[in-house]
This record gives sequence, C-alpha cells and structure tokens, in this order.
Amino acid sequence: METVTENISSILMTTGNDTKSQQLPMEAVVLVSSVWSLIIVTGAIGNGLVLYILFRFGERSVTNVYVINLAFADLMFIIFVVPATLIHIVIPTWILGDAVCKLSTYMIYVPLHATCLTLSAMTIDRYHAIVNPIRSMNWRSAKVSSFISLGVWAVSISISLPFFLFPRVIERAGNEGILDCNVMWPSPEWIKATTLAVVMTTFFIPMTAITICYGCILQHLWKGNKMKRAKPENEAALPIKDDKHERQLRRKKRVTRMVAIVVFLFALCWFPIHLIALWLQFDPNFPRTDAMHYVKLFGHTLSYANSCVNPFVYAFVNEGFKQAIIKRSPLITKLCKCVLKEKQKKDNGNMIDKSVGTRPNI
Repeated sequence: METVTENISSILMTTGNDTKSQQLPMEAVVLVSSVWSLIIVTGAIGNGLVLYILFRFGERSVTNVYVINLAFADLMFIIFVVPATLIHIVIPTWILGDAVCKLSTYMIYVPLHATCLTLSAMTIDRYHAIVNPIRSMNWRSAKVSSFISLGVWAVSISISLPFFLFPRVIERAGNEGILDCNVMWPSPEWIKATTLAVVMTTFFIPMTAITICYGCILQHLWKGNKMKRAKPENEAALPIKDDKHERQLRRKKRVTRMVAIVVFLFALCWFPIHLIALWLQFDPNFPRTDAMHYVKLFGHTLSYANSCVNPFVYAFVNEGFKQAIIKRSPLITKLCKCVLKEKQKKDNGNMIDKSVGTRPNI
C-alpha cells in the first residue's frame, strides 16, 4: 500500500515540511518565539488560576464544571502543543523524538475536540436554563454535567486516536539530516478525509448547533419581553411577586452572555486555520508562497491564542470571579485594578449562577 507523508500543519496546527521548507528570517523567528512564549506563560498562569479558584473556592454547579473542563483543555493544549511547536520553529530539525512527536500531535486534537464538545454542552445547558427552567431542574445538576464532561473526554480521546497512531519522525525530503514530525497516512484519500472530518467535528457541526441554540434563546427572550410590555398597566403596577425570579433570570442572562463571548472568541480564533486547511487540501492551486507562509503562521498564532483568552473573559465579564480573585489574590488585584475593581452588589453576578467566592461543600 502506498504511504503518504502528510505534514501536521497542512491539516491544522503544528509545523513540519509544509512550513519549515521555507526557512523563516531571524526577525520572524524572534517575533514568533516572543508571541508564542507570551501565549504559553499567559495561558498556563490564567487557566491554572481558573482551575485553582474553582477547585479551591468554587461551588460545584453545572456551568462551573464546564468552565473547569474548558480551562483544563486549554491548559493541556498550552502545555503539550505550543512548546513543542515553538521549539521546532526555533530549531529547524525535530529534536524531541518519536514519542513527543506522537504525543504533541495527538494533544492537538484531544483538547480541541474536548473544547468544542464542552462549548456545545454549555450552550445546550444555557438553552434549557433560559427556555425550560422548570422541566430541566431535575437533570441540570453538577453530577450530570460531571458525567457529561467525562463523556466529552472519552469521545475526544477515542476520536483523536489516528493522530497518535500515524505520526512519525522522518527525514525531510531533499534535506539530509533534517528531521520532521509528520503524519504518515496509509493512502492519499486519508489526507482529505481527515482534514474534512476534523473541520466538521471541531468547527462546523458544533458551531451550527450552538448557533441554533442561541437563535432559540434570543427568540424566547424576545417573546418574553414582548409579553411583559403587553401587560395591562394595573397589573404592572401591582407589587412585584416574582422579584426573585427576575433576579435569577438576569443572572442566567449574564452567564449566557459569558458563554456566548467564549464561543465567539473560539470561532474567531479557529476559523482562519480551518479555512486554510480546507483550501490547502482541496485546491490544487493553493499558493505556496512566502506571503501565504506568513498567513499560515498568523493562523496558527491566532488558534494558539484562543487557549489563553478565556480567563480574561471571566475577569472582565464576571463579577463573582472578580470577587474571588480580589479576596484570594490581593497582588493580582493591585496589578489589575482596571479589570478587578472591587464592587459590592446585592445581586452579584457570576459565571456559575452562584458565587464562586465561597468554599464548596464536597
């Protein structure tokens, strides 16, 4: 059977023949190394802080479980993928061995699938929290979301197995002594099939489901506001009996907004590299020029950056998360007063429908 060598980056993420065949100028290497190093440090500290706060001080609620899942997936990506790729950018030959080649390639797709499935689960949870709050009370629990999260990782580990079995360190064609970490597919058809499968499972299908869910949520909220405006004046003037319900709804809307921002940033950061992957595999006239080489590097950088932005979303959008950091990390508070501004509010918003500043009952 014919063996096809396929560079990892031509599917999605890492470097190899397709990117390293064009040697980067020293200025570009320094710039890419600096930016990626910043991503590694920021992502590791940010996601580590999220995990520490939620495990140490957060309550075990539905959204909290999913946020922990997202932070863990981002942390795994930052630890296993970006450093190995950065080393290969700086050093033209692959020096990390066959085992790291397999692991770093595999760990591109496991956290990526886990992130997409978790975002889908979070969005579906937000849909039921807003549209079916009563009927979903029995199964919208931390226990159920924990089992769903375990299922997410089981599916992600299983569906990504080909990217552990087929990577191999080989000598670059025409460059004796230069090694690359490549995926060795059994046939040419596998290249296009895996590219399309990855884009479908990690972008198109989850983004379609998420868009549909948010469309239904917006439609439900619009109808609710329309009915509220249509209430008779005498009924509107009565004492508010459902003030607690209104506060809960506002809290759910804030959490829904936070999830929407996280989803939007994911789509924004990953769309370019998915588009380039499809273009590369399905267009025989794909421009293999210096300019496109830099465009691909920018796409890689943008997708890497997605793994370090979510903690900033929590810090900017979520008051409960701010308060937890303020109480437990005074140094960070002093350094980031513009973001972590302490506020005392009776109805303090948070990312999990409950305060993260209290010690969970485990």
